[in-house]
Amino acid sequence: MDDGQTMRDLVRSAHEALAQLGRVTCPADVDRFDWSADLLDELARIALEVGRAAATLAGEHDADVDARARELATAIVRRRNDALIPLRIPNRRVVSLS
Repeated sequence: MDDGQTMRDLVRSAHEALAQLGRVTCPADVDRFDWSADLLDELARIALEVGRAAATLAGEHDADVDARARELATAIVRRRNDALIPLRIPNRRVVSLS
């Protein structure tokens, strides 16, 4: 197998693995917040790697691709952070009508 075919196979495998993530659920014996935070962190890293890989394959860096990869990574990390913040119910005073 030539290097070109190997790279196509790697990219195809990565695509298939990412597609499968949309269909997974947290295992029953795992903390959902830790599990999702870990996976979202890895997805953010992948977003940056995709930008670097695109530059390598294209033969040059594209500032727009780099910026979009960083924006995606930032959005993923923001989503992870939002998911980890517990819902807070504001303290409300109970007014007695008696």
